[in-house]
Formats: sequence, structure tokens, C-alpha cells
Amino acid sequence: MPLHCIPTKEYLDREDELAYLRRLADPGKDTLALNVLLVGARGVGKTELLKQLYQGLFWDGQQVVPFYYSFKTSALKSATFAKDYFTRFIRQYLAFLRKEPLLIDTAGMPLHRLMPLISSLGLNWMAEGIENFKENADQGDIYGQILSAVSAPANAAQRGGRPILVMLDDFTTAEDLHEAHRGDASGLTSLFEESMKSSLCPHIITGSPASRLEAIFSDPSLYKGTERLRVSPLPEDTAFALFSSLLEKMQITCSREAALGLMRRLRGNPLYIRNMARALRKTGKKDLAERDLAECYSSEVSDGDTAFYWSSVFNECVREKGLKRPVLKLLVHRLSRGESDGRERLAQILGMREGEIGKALDILDAFDHGQDSDPVFADFIRSRHMREVEEKSAGEIRERLLEGYGSSRDPSVFELVIPMGDQAELVAARAVDQIGKNINLEPDFLNYIQMALVECCINAMEHSGSYDKKIYLKFITSPQRLEIIIESSGRPFSAELLQEVPVERKLAAGRKRGWGFSLMRKIMDEVRVERVHDRTRVTLIKNIRNNEALK
Repeated sequence: MPLHCIPTKEYLDREDELAYLRRLADPGKDTLALNVLLVGARGVGKTELLKQLYQGLFWDGQQVVPFYYSFKTSALKSATFAKDYFTRFIRQYLAFLRKEPLLIDTAGMPLHRLMPLISSLGLNWMAEGIENFKENADQGDIYGQILSAVSAPANAAQRGGRPILVMLDDFTTAEDLHEAHRGDASGLTSLFEESMKSSLCPHIITGSPASRLEAIFSDPSLYKGTERLRVSPLPEDTAFALFSSLLEKMQITCSREAALGLMRRLRGNPLYIRNMARALRKTGKKDLAERDLAECYSSEVSDGDTAFYWSSVFNECVREKGLKRPVLKLLVHRLSRGESDGRERLAQILGMREGEIGKALDILDAFDHGQDSDPVFADFIRSRHMREVEEKSAGEIRERLLEGYGSSRDPSVFELVIPMGDQAELVAARAVDQIGKNINLEPDFLNYIQMALVECCINAMEHSGSYDKKIYLKFITSPQRLEIIIESSGRPFSAELLQEVPVERKLAAGRKRGWGFSLMRKIMDEVRVERVHDRTRVTLIKNIRNNEALK
């Protein structure tokens, strides 16, 4: 219900946007355009802004009738949608006239039950519209039903004498309108355009991503006459004020410094702020330290309400189950590199077939890449990648996220291809030496890392039988973690190489080699060996602790 919104006194820092949007339906308006596309990151508060606007118009005694419709919660089969849209408009119009919010909620009441009320209000034109819609439905005229529904607000504004402000939330979902199954009737969103040309019936439209929202127009003149209004994140001081007020209600205290650190990570997103406040209440703690915030954050983005929100978005975008892992791999790669590679290169780096890469890229083209700079979204994707691709436990995921909490620097990624030959392993060692110096690793600690990498490169050269005679290296660094990925084509490592062999047996056999994986496991926190198509991939991971590795 559009009247279910945050109390006005708790709604912060959107007064200018509300005032501007209210003027859209004013006959003497000074707005720049007839309609508005409301854009902004997911969770930034576009829906809440519409609900606040609706509430203000509903109760302030003005003549402008608000109509709110969310496509996210609607049925998208054409006939069902048309009836739902038309019925909700009639109910909201009558509720406005009578100032009876309960009329909005009586979704189960058939329209003919409202005819006495319509007659008592002298709304003959509304009764005619209902009869026209029913006639189209009886004849099975799907397009007639949709046109009757979407034109109802504009017709009401013209015949009823009151301007109507239409708010279409999550309009990009309307691309899935269909007759019998998805994709069988494209272009139905264009049926809204005629109503959007009425000066008595301006439209405010939201949707994600913004690129898809702007692609809805088939009429160039309508596109040019529509303004884009961006809903920005809350400023830091406003975000802090909101968070503090929520904690105060729950009688929870937290230091300003710790709270500001969390606000910087949440980037002023009201959805995240409210979710975190609810999550902190569930901990049962009343006096919060920075560690408490960090632990709660790691749980929230991996298993809490925020994770549930982004899971819903992700699952809606990636409907084919078999593509979830490829899309996760590609997203994590993009988040770490901040750039795109060609399909062939991506297939090599990620160990995927080019066909999978192509499908994953197509999905990401429709995904909201404005979130790439959002640390919360990035942490959600990484947590899901750890769960579904790396098969980490919930505890391991939370611990990994906890390590990255408070870090303002994204991981850096370096890649190197070394021809197999004399002293190839020393080239790799020099590379990690320079990278280690860049992140201020202690020299002794760095020497151990070099030893593990040298052993891995030697194993690759001695045992792979590589046809391209190359070693592929990838270094991923952050203040808390160093990850080295070593790949080589050819034969997979044998199980014997991965087995621990007692030192006595090695000495008795006079073997100078064979210490590699034992040494790697002693030095690194994690060593993974896996087969990716025709390559063997070894991943070496070392967690960097302040008291152990940093100067």
C-alpha cells in the first residue's frame, strides 16, 4: 500500500526532491518537463520518495490525485496486469476523494461492489470506463484491456477535472509483460506513451538499471520532453543522523567514530542503514564497539536482509541456474580488476568456455553496473562467490568479510605470463618481491612467499608437459590478504605429488625434489589445486596480519 511509509519526521534530506515532484501536476508549474524518470542506485530510496510524495498529496487537501503502481509486485500476464492496474487506479481515486485509505486495501472486492459509491459521488464517467473495460475483457481483447487500463488516469484527469500524478515504480519490470509466457509480446510498454503526453497526467517513473529505463520510449519527442532526476545517497552527516536515531529508539549506544566508519562503507544508502540497525538490534548488545559493527556487517551482507535483497535481484537477473556460477566468476573478476577483457582472455583467466562467457556477459549487460562502486554490493557478490564457487562455510565467509571491513582500498590485481625455461621461477620471484614491497611486507615474510611461489613454478615446469610452455600468474593483493594464482596447461598434477611423504623416506631415497607442496602448505594459509579445462590451477593464499607481516 502506498500509504505504508516511513514517518515524515524520520524521512531526511529529500525536501527539495519532494517539492519539485509535487509541482509536476500544478497547472502553473515551473518544472522543466512533463514527466520525470527517477534514477539512482538500488536501495537509495526511490520507492520511499514516491510513497512520501503520495502520502503528502493524499492528505494535504489539494486537488492533485496521486496514483501509485509497483510493477515489482504485479502479475505480468497481460490480462491479469490490466485488471490489476485498472482496479487499483479506481480504488485509489475513490480513496482520495473520500479520504478512506481502507479502500486502497480492499483488493478482493469486485468493482461492481463499488458502483453505489461511484454513483453517489456523481462519477458517471468512471462508471462508463468500468463498463468499457469489462466489455474488452468479455471479448478477450487483451490490447483493449491494457489500453483501457493504462489510459484510465489520463481519461480521469480530463473528465474528472482533477490532475493526476501517476507514479510507476520498477517500470523496467514491465518489459516482461506477456500474453501467455515471457517474451511472446514485446513492446507492450509503449502503450503507456499516449497517456504520458497528457499535461493533466504527468508520470514519475522509476526502474533499474537507468539505461533500460531510458530505452522504454519509442517516441523521440516524448523522450526529449522527459526529465531525469537523480536520487543521490544521503550525505554523511544525514546518514549518521538517521543511523543514530534508529539506534536511539532501540536504546543502543555506539561511538561516533565507529558509526561514521560504518556509514562510509554503507555510502549513505538508506536501505543498508535501516537493515544494519535491525541487524544490530538482533545481536542483543546495547553498547557497541567497532568490532561489533564489523561482525554484524559481515553477517548482514552474507546472510541478512541486505543479502536477501541482493539475492532477489541477482536471481531475477540470472534466471538460468547453470549460469549463476559463471556470472559470479565474471562479477568477482570485474570487481577486482575494474575493467573488462575480451571473451577469449576472460575464458583463459576464469577457466570458462567462451560460450559461457558470452551468456554471462549478456546477462551483465542488463545488470545494474552502477553498483560496481558499492562496497556492500561487492561484499555480497564476494560472499556468494565464496559460498557457491569456492564452497566456503558460512563462518569462513564471515571471517573473510571481517578481514576486509574498514579497508577503503579495493584489491589490486596484477597478471604476468612467463615462458617456461631456465630461471622462469626467478622471474616469478622477482615479480612477487616487487608486489610485496608495494604493500610493505616484511623482508623475511616475503622470502617465505617467494619460496612457495618458486616451488609451485618448478612443479608446473617439471610435471605439466605444457603444450604452450607458459606459466600464467595472477596476483591479487589487499591490506589483509595476498592471493597468487598459478596456471599451466598440459597434464594434471598426479595425486602422488599432493600426498605428504615422510622426511625419512625422502632422505633415504636421496630425492632433492618433492618438497614443494609440503613447503607451500607450511608457508601459506591455504593451498588449492584444481583442474580448469586443460589447465592446472594452484591458488596460494596468505592472510596478512598486522603483528606478523607489516612494517
